Amino acid sequence: MTREADYTIKGFIYQFNKTLEQVLSEPNGTEITVEGIIEDIDVVSASLTKAIQCKYHETKGKYKLSDISKPILQMLVHYANNKDKDIQYILYAHFSDETEGEKIISKSDIETILKSKDKSYLNNISTLKPPKTKVIKELLLKPKKSAEDIKTITTYYGTATDLELQIDIDNFLKPEKFKFVIGKSFDALIVDIKQLLETKSGFTKVDIEELFYPNAIQKIANKSILHNSDDRKINNTNFISELEKNKKTAITRWTREFLTYSALLTKRRSQLKLNLQANHRLRYFLFNESNIKDFENKIVKFISDYIGKYHYKIKLHSKTPVFCIKTDSENLIPQIESRLHQKGLKFQNGLKGNDFFQGEFLREPAIISTKNWREFQLRICNYNIDSAKAINSKKSDDLFIIGKEDFKEIDTQDINIEFLEVSNLNELQYLLMLTDNFE
Repeated sequence: MTREADYTIKGFIYQFNKTLEQVLSEPNGTEITVEGIIEDIDVVSASLTKAIQCKYHETKGKYKLSDISKPILQMLVHYANNKDKDIQYILYAHFSDETEGEKIISKSDIETILKSKDKSYLNNISTLKPPKTKVIKELLLKPKKSAEDIKTITTYYGTATDLELQIDIDNFLKPEKFKFVIGKSFDALIVDIKQLLETKSGFTKVDIEELFYPNAIQKIANKSILHNSDDRKINNTNFISELEKNKKTAITRWTREFLTYSALLTKRRSQLKLNLQANHRLRYFLFNESNIKDFENKIVKFISDYIGKYHYKIKLHSKTPVFCIKTDSENLIPQIESRLHQKGLKFQNGLKGNDFFQGEFLREPAIISTKNWREFQLRICNYNIDSAKAINSKKSDDLFIIGKEDFKEIDTQDINIEFLEVSNLNELQYLLMLTDNFE
């Protein structure tokens, strides 16, 4: 992963943390929208809406006006269209060499921003200062503008003196309307949030560290990707009690970024242990191979190790596990099957010729216990509509979803579901106690 990608992910996590801070610190009854309609975080109470745009600039020391011009312009445009509403716009931005707290933005700063020649600001500036000539109006309406078009518009805004500003800058800069706040450092924000969690609940420090804090961040991350804005809303009154219901530590792409990730894996491993110790459990594994590093090279070893620990006793291990793989590669499953055969592992794939037969896939293997012989030890299939129907027709005791949660056709009612968004199969081996090391 590039450093730029690292900073992008950290920026998202910073925003999730700021959202969580608002959820925990606002009075009960407040509605917080993740990825809000107005800004990154919309905080709606009975008397006021706070529209918070959150920026994380770890690599920038002191801020420059150009660093905050775009979000301020976006706020000005929204303000211009909603002057009659009680909205407070808050730009919450972390810069590594700036002292935490509120900063003053002056009228001259806003005027300087409005004079910017940055072509990416043209739509915002033209909304705040509408052109008076027909040619410029038509150019601004073009979905694709040529370099010459942009030059014409930029020149116009650099020379026009008769344009009418659609807002009162002095009114916008009143504290009840706009604030620019230098945000806490990444680590300081997390420390404060964990303290808020402890204050607002009966959770212990250990449970907050290993369970409730990562789950709270994941809850917000899950909300952030939902299309409908109503589904992205959180009423903070019952947030703690809802958080308390989930006793499984989130292992996802977001919690992987925590410094405590190794401790989270250990905690999740202990949570999985009880069911894994039971001999008579029907377990299905659904893999999204595109989300798992080096999947093709490691999957056969994982299956072999799993069978060697959890499905080798003829009498005790009576329920045949399913390994179902979501992949775009036509050759991946046959290659895996060939390698399984070479390792002496017998499987059922439900195929007769090119067709999949559900009855064949789900039938139980013939067994000769006196010879310690079993017809096949596992079921393996590609994830598609036919295999999904087969999985739904015979429900498992435990359903392990490995990688991104993207198996919408599976009926998960009355099943113990284990979501494990691991980055590689070494972590999965560790979680399932097939190894004592996940490095």
